[in-house]
Amino acid sequence: MRLLPALLAGMVLLIAILLLSNRSLQHDLNNASLQRDALAAQVKQRDQLITDLNQQMRQREQAELALREDLSTARKMMQSREKQRQRSLHENLQTRQWADTGLPADVSRLHQRPAFSSAIDYLRWLSGGQLMPDPGQQTGHQ
Repeated sequence: MRLLPALLAGMVLLIAILLLSNRSLQHDLNNASLQRDALAAQVKQRDQLITDLNQQMRQREQAELALREDLSTARKMMQSREKQRQRSLHENLQTRQWADTGLPADVSRLHQRPAFSSAIDYLRWLSGGQLMPDPGQQTGHQ
């Protein structure tokens, strides 16, 4: 008879161990579910980001194509205008003489400046240069 109470105590102990193990496994399952949901949300967010980036890339490609077409059109227009200018120079002697005339010395000086290696050099050049004459004052050219 002593065997029966020992057997019952062993079974109760085994049931308690199984219940604790079940609770631990249930907790692990809940954690795994939460991790799965978090990973699924990250994957969904990543997929949305990829979709957005692909759309932006397509828009940039379309914009680049439009800019290339505009550049080509502008280049063709510039070439056409240059040809027209050259034709007008060759057709009209007066226009050719006007185009061959040099700029006045004051205007030519405005186009001259040394090569700069930095912005500081440019600022020094600007502050060290001669001031332009006041338009209200009389100059020696009149």
